[in-house]
Amino acid sequence: MEMRAKEDISISQDLTPPIPPLALSLHNSTLVTHCSCCFSPLPSPPFSPIHNPNTNHFIRYCSPHCSSLDSPLHFSSSEFHFFHLFPQPLHTSFPSSSDLRISLRLLYLIQQSNGSLLNLERIGGLITNFKKLMFLEPHCHDDDEVSGRIRDGAKALAVARRMSVGLETNGEYNVEAAVLCLVLSNAVEVYDKDGRSLGVGVYDVEFSWVNHSCSPNASYRFCTESYCGEVLESRICPAATGTGDAGIESESISSNTKIQKSMSIIGGSVACGPKIILRSIKGIQKGEEVLITYTDLLQPKVMRQSELWLKYRFSCCCKRCRAMPMTHIDHCLQEILILNPDSSDMASGDNFYGDYVMEKLMDCLNDAIDDFLSFDNPKSCCEKLEILLTQDHVNLLLKPNGEKLHQLFRLLPLHHVSLHAYMTLASAYKDSVSELLALDHESYKHQTEACNMSRKSAAYSLLLAGATQYLFESESSLIVSLSNFWTTAGETLLSLVRNSAWNLFSMGRHTGAFSFSSCQICGKCTLLDRFKNKFTDCQDENAEFADITSQFLNCVIHITPKIWDFLTEEGGYLKVVEDPISYRWLGSRMQSCAYFATHATSPDADKTDSGLEAEECYNEIRVNLFLLGIHCLIYGAFLSTVCFSRGSPLMSKVESLISLEGILNC
Repeated sequence: MEMRAKEDISISQDLTPPIPPLALSLHNSTLVTHCSCCFSPLPSPPFSPIHNPNTNHFIRYCSPHCSSLDSPLHFSSSEFHFFHLFPQPLHTSFPSSSDLRISLRLLYLIQQSNGSLLNLERIGGLITNFKKLMFLEPHCHDDDEVSGRIRDGAKALAVARRMSVGLETNGEYNVEAAVLCLVLSNAVEVYDKDGRSLGVGVYDVEFSWVNHSCSPNASYRFCTESYCGEVLESRICPAATGTGDAGIESESISSNTKIQKSMSIIGGSVACGPKIILRSIKGIQKGEEVLITYTDLLQPKVMRQSELWLKYRFSCCCKRCRAMPMTHIDHCLQEILILNPDSSDMASGDNFYGDYVMEKLMDCLNDAIDDFLSFDNPKSCCEKLEILLTQDHVNLLLKPNGEKLHQLFRLLPLHHVSLHAYMTLASAYKDSVSELLALDHESYKHQTEACNMSRKSAAYSLLLAGATQYLFESESSLIVSLSNFWTTAGETLLSLVRNSAWNLFSMGRHTGAFSFSSCQICGKCTLLDRFKNKFTDCQDENAEFADITSQFLNCVIHITPKIWDFLTEEGGYLKVVEDPISYRWLGSRMQSCAYFATHATSPDADKTDSGLEAEECYNEIRVNLFLLGIHCLIYGAFLSTVCFSRGSPLMSKVESLISLEGILNC
């Protein structure tokens, strides 16, 4: 099935009213912090399920109202029995049982709605991929792991369901397996306003029938308010049966009996739970298919295809994946720098990407990330990632005559591993600052080290945003990631501006509190005025988008050279990057090769006295950091209005940050 636009739709428009969930389930990690009914944060103390037969309960509610709404489903669906049979996740590699618990809820709701469970390939109008996930020959080891996890999970569901009615397990679990496959094929992560994943949700067909593309024209957001959308009637509908790609059903869904028969009969509850809203991130013509992404768009084609096959059992054939030669963004995301020219005829930067090399790079990246997230060791994480970005890597090639050749290569700044390293380094250096100052915030040594790490955090945040902006110019569907990256860059830059370590640069004199009153408002753009009006004065969305982006880039390209040397003064990989916004400095591949070969492994090269010790120079740098941070925040907020609406949490966050600086009243 697929969904198409009923009419011409411009960029930055809601496509649907809020769509209620069919079923929701919190992750194990959020069961003790959020309401299992509406996903709101829990009060202290929280409320228990009503008619709870056991004080050792696993779910909690924010109010008696939520408890009365959800408790009957909790007990009737056998979720209560499942918790007591399997209090811990079945597989250590999957730290949550949310997909199993939501399957129990869906099974009960389907049966209560007299839904048929005879066709295990499509249940309640939703595809399950039952045969593909359960019985096809595996393509790799991960396929075996997924099928095994489905079987183990289905058996656990069957045990809990039969236990709830006092029956012995009979070994039959196909129905449970099919519903679990439905969940794996249709569920989405549900996020709170801060971007934290709370659990999973399965939504009605108006959302679940929207297909995937690696160059999507729509995004989605979650809302918890009683009404949080901009449209009352859906602007999309299922494609007309038998009319081909250009067909579109102009009737309402309720008046089309063929479509109605294949649609969900489960019926979402409008009483509780985050609703979902589709929104255009590109212009969509009448009859054009509405598409979202199921995967990370900042991955090269081979990784996207692998993930989509593993999770959903299909190979993407979108325009981006079909492109020959490959699109510019995919070329950038996987291009490497071959250092020994004698091996370049064996594998070029475009087609060089063997499984071994990919696994090696990703293992290095994931090992560093594990140090940060799992072992709370940001220092080790930063050290490993700096090495990953600067060192030479080896790929073993076999010549036609049987001779082995060691091909040396290095990551380029736009490679997908580099981008994920920037993202992690920005966060890890930020956490390292907090840890260091917690030990002794008055120590001169600690303050100096903390200041240097704050600079690196800001530099990597800016580098990530700038690199993604460059890729965005050839693939505009990156707008969701770009909005978050620019906002984070702005927040990190303002944090650096407010850092007390600026006293270290003032030759022992206290510099006093920094305020916007000492800065000159940017006279080169209208971003601040438009932000104050919440970007509402718009007649043509496309023209406004182009104008705001142009003004923003003109300003940041002007400001960034004034602060980049200061941010990268400590050397290392960042010294290789001449400009984090414009990538003209990369030049031709041969020039890039020569530059990277001589500079990337020289952490402290060319560290000279540039006169930055002068207090006036540091004050000027601080002002420019502030102006750059404000520009980044405003542009990130603007992009969020395109992706999520003018009332998005990100817009509210930026308003709060800028209000603290006292410039909204200027």
